[in-house]
Amino acid sequence: MKTTRILWFYLLLPLSLLNFTFTINIVTSQCLGHQQSLLLHLKNGLIFNPAKSKKLIHWNHTDDCCQWKGVACSTKGNVIALDISHEFITGGNLTSLFKLQYLQNLNLAYNEFHFGINSEFKNLKNLRYLNLSNAGFMGQIPTEISHLSKLGTLDLSTTFTSSSQHGLKLEKPNIVEFVQNFTRIKELYLDGVAVSAKGEEWCHAVSSLQGLQVLSMSSSNLSGPLDPSLTKFQSLSVLQLDHNNLSSPVPDYFGNLSGLNTLQLRSCGLSRVFPKNILQLPSLQVLDVSDNQGLHGSLTNFPNQASLSHLNLSHTNFSGPIPDSIGNLKHFSTLDLSNCQFNGTLPNSISNLAQLVYLDLSFNNLTGPLPSFNRSKALKTLYLNHNYLNGTLPSTHFEGLTNLVSINLEVNSLHGRFSSSLFSLPSLQLLFLANNRFDGQLDEFPNGFSSSLEMLDLSDNNFQGHIPMSVFQLKRLTLLLLSTNKFNGTIQLSMIQSLQNLTTLDLSHNNLSVIASAIDGNDFPFPKLNSLLLASCNLGIFPSFLRNQSTLVSLDLSSNQIEGIIPNWIWRFEFLINLNLSHNFLTNLEGPFQNLSSNLFHLDLHENQLQGPAPIFAKNINYLDYSSNRFSSITTPAGIGNFIPGAVSIFLSDNSFHGKIDESICNISSLQVLDLSHNGFVGKIPECLTSRRSSSLKLLSLAGNNLNGQISDKFSTCCALRFLDLSGNLLKGTVPKSLANCQNLQVLSVGNNQLMDEFPCFLKKISTISVLVLRSNKFYGQIGCSNVISNWERLQIVDVADNNFSGTLPTTLFQSWKALMSDEDISRFDHLSFDIYDNKISSVNFAAITTILTKTNKMNGEGGQGLSQPPSSETTNSHSSSSIDWSLLSVELGFTFGFGIFIMPLILWKRWRLWYSKKVDDVLYKIVPQLDFVYERRGGKRYRSLRWKPY
Repeated sequence: MKTTRILWFYLLLPLSLLNFTFTINIVTSQCLGHQQSLLLHLKNGLIFNPAKSKKLIHWNHTDDCCQWKGVACSTKGNVIALDISHEFITGGNLTSLFKLQYLQNLNLAYNEFHFGINSEFKNLKNLRYLNLSNAGFMGQIPTEISHLSKLGTLDLSTTFTSSSQHGLKLEKPNIVEFVQNFTRIKELYLDGVAVSAKGEEWCHAVSSLQGLQVLSMSSSNLSGPLDPSLTKFQSLSVLQLDHNNLSSPVPDYFGNLSGLNTLQLRSCGLSRVFPKNILQLPSLQVLDVSDNQGLHGSLTNFPNQASLSHLNLSHTNFSGPIPDSIGNLKHFSTLDLSNCQFNGTLPNSISNLAQLVYLDLSFNNLTGPLPSFNRSKALKTLYLNHNYLNGTLPSTHFEGLTNLVSINLEVNSLHGRFSSSLFSLPSLQLLFLANNRFDGQLDEFPNGFSSSLEMLDLSDNNFQGHIPMSVFQLKRLTLLLLSTNKFNGTIQLSMIQSLQNLTTLDLSHNNLSVIASAIDGNDFPFPKLNSLLLASCNLGIFPSFLRNQSTLVSLDLSSNQIEGIIPNWIWRFEFLINLNLSHNFLTNLEGPFQNLSSNLFHLDLHENQLQGPAPIFAKNINYLDYSSNRFSSITTPAGIGNFIPGAVSIFLSDNSFHGKIDESICNISSLQVLDLSHNGFVGKIPECLTSRRSSSLKLLSLAGNNLNGQISDKFSTCCALRFLDLSGNLLKGTVPKSLANCQNLQVLSVGNNQLMDEFPCFLKKISTISVLVLRSNKFYGQIGCSNVISNWERLQIVDVADNNFSGTLPTTLFQSWKALMSDEDISRFDHLSFDIYDNKISSVNFAAITTILTKTNKMNGEGGQGLSQPPSSETTNSHSSSSIDWSLLSVELGFTFGFGIFIMPLILWKRWRLWYSKKVDDVLYKIVPQLDFVYERRGGKRYRSLRWKPY
């Protein structure tokens, strides 16, 4: 919604600033006969839609042509202006047009001619104004256009998107040849025309146009850098160069263009520091340098007489505070500073912006309370989400804002009671308050039936009590998200029947009991939902109304008390791509599964009691989780790898699978995550899992099986593994030397096997290793590598217990493991878990080692416990409860888990972004038994983090 509005703003902005069209004056002189005849021939030669035509359809023989719509004449009866724009013309013959030799103004814009620009335009030598924008013309712009030397305005622009192709191009003539005759030109619009010129070439060409006031060449394949010849533009008032690859700094000399009114350089690859003198230009009204990630800068103090009305710095690296002088911008209507690095408190002077219509400060580091906006009576859009704002939300802040359409304050630290009076704002359509700390009970509010509210997100707060009945009177609602609060009571889903426009409903993770049995189909049918999320809602059965929800895309009934069989009809929804039934008491899946046309992309059935063969029937599956059930085998028409070739993540852990691992799984070239741990698999590890040339596999867990033999020493040179767990098997031999090819490996666990080898010094060049588990094997020799300081600076977990290591522990080894550090300035490094007991190591000087760490890292009392003294009893093992920055591992694994592909269409929606990050953590938590969740508060917010726990 936000993006659409901004797009339309940019499309319409030039229309509001400039006079693209000409004024057609009605004169009393009569149209000359041959002029009228030419116009009628033109009409008859054009192909247009009579039902939509507003001008051509009314041209006829009986009326004076000077009185026709779109026609203006001179006092002598000659046609001097013709406007047939927006006439739905799709082709035809323009021959008669080129005989109207008195024409001074011609507008053919917004039609669909679908052919090249005719060279006969050269006959219209008196043209002062020519507008062919968005008219469907294609191909090379003919040289003859450049012969129209009297032109003051030329518009050949085309609305261009990244998915479209340039309709017009300037090659022969090139830009230099094309403009050389335009001695009278004042306005030149070439947006979307493929000019394809380098900086010096096009800059010198256009700077020769001394009288130019408007230059618009967005999306024209221009390259940089910007040339100093542009300093000649002393008459320039509008410069629009959006969406070109200028790849240069913004030149200081733009600040010397005293008449500059509009400067638009959106998405141009700009870099370095933005000159502050441009912001000081007294004439500047519009400045847009958004979507330039390499552009830095800060806001200056704005003078009292500043004319600035539109400022867009979004998606840049501007930083620093928002100055109090921003209140001086009395004409401000649009301010977009989103996705920058601004910090500090919001100045109270922002309340003085009485003309403000659009304000977006989202995704910054702003703090402090929210100022009042009740003086900004024209305000329509307010986005302050993803900051660190705190304090309460007084209802007086929004009093009288009858035009306010959208409020987004999600992901802040706002707290206290929330006034339901916001629901009464007459124009409000979107209200997002998720991920704050609002509490208390929501009050009932009047006039719910007449509310304009369409999207409501109150999720991830501390709201309590019953959900107000007024919410179910908001008849225009399309989205209702109330999850992760403390709402209680009983919700009859029949109350949703009055919300006929509803497409997304989320009541998950409250203290609600949702009852779905009393749906009455006589009064209102149940709304056609796209997403229904009822996780942890005390459901005991599958709601029967679901059978008729043919439009469902996402269904989440996880963490309920649903028992028995998963009904067959649930697999047959045509559009369903996300199904989560995990954490229930389901025992079977109802067949048959043959000839199913399921489009499921994400299927999660883990933590149930499902048993017997595990059917795999969705050919398009991307994420499959059957873990923590009682499945005994896998049934597919062909091998698993041949049936679901596009799978990215497969979780089959904690079941009763047995026999050899199906090698067809190696045929899944896109596979990134494979977890077969804690089953009864036997035989050797398929060599194709380690030798595969595809660089996709990032996580492989085969722990807790009965696999035997040696680990193949054929790890590919393009190995992409981040996580490898082979612990708890019957593996023999050595750690394969080719494992050193896995240069991004972060977790290596081969504990509880029968490996016999020395300490794996050959892995020293893998600088990313954070966890190394070798326990309960037959490793021997010294710990560490002689004459070599290891490169494992990120190593935080080391477990070599219950082996045959001997000798001393070299202090240089610990000096090189810098993740032992615990420093206030290096918060991402925590304590090292180092288990060496049940080995034959002598002369371990723990005091010396602790001293080294303390001196190097200024460790405090807690930090000094990174290594513990030996246990007093041989039967006691010490496994320090340690922490590791698993959030970093989660980020590194990132799209490893396959959610990225599934969620990409929704990734810009906060709700799904948070789901994604939580899901990544959940996967790690499930795969690594030594991980547990802890909850911390930082900056007034509550965070869930993964931490390593004792065995």
